[in-house]
Amino acid sequence: MGEGLNHIQGKEFDEPLIISGKIEAEPERYVAEKPYDLTRYEYSIVKKKYQADFWLNIISGGTAGLFISVAGKIITALLDKQKPILEVWEIIAVIIGIVLAFVIKIFLKSDDDKEKDKLIGIIDDHFSKNKPRRLHLTNGEEK
Repeated sequence: MGEGLNHIQGKEFDEPLIISGKIEAEPERYVAEKPYDLTRYEYSIVKKKYQADFWLNIISGGTAGLFISVAGKIITALLDKQKPILEVWEIIAVIIGIVLAFVIKIFLKSDDDKEKDKLIGIIDDHFSKNKPRRLHLTNGEEK
């Protein structure tokens, strides 16, 4: 490479690029890792929270509260050296809450949630196929 060369554009390198002399700017990121160009629309999709998470939090919170109440009832009875007496509805409610939370988390997805999963899959696929080189050049030395 000749002296006075300020920019290298439009070339791909499969080997470390060693530049002799003073380096005035760091190499662009895409020299070492191919970027995924996220559009504003894609960013808005990725940024959204899953709609099912709201219901999952409500069901999980209610189930956890009921479970803690039942556990407290059992512990109190055992400390008093008595046999714990649980109502059937308490056991059924905890089981239904666990099943509902599982169903919401796994099966209940809106169209936006499905689109978000699809986009995240595309981005993950991009970065799994375009592994970073883990190469950083500064002043002609590989670090």
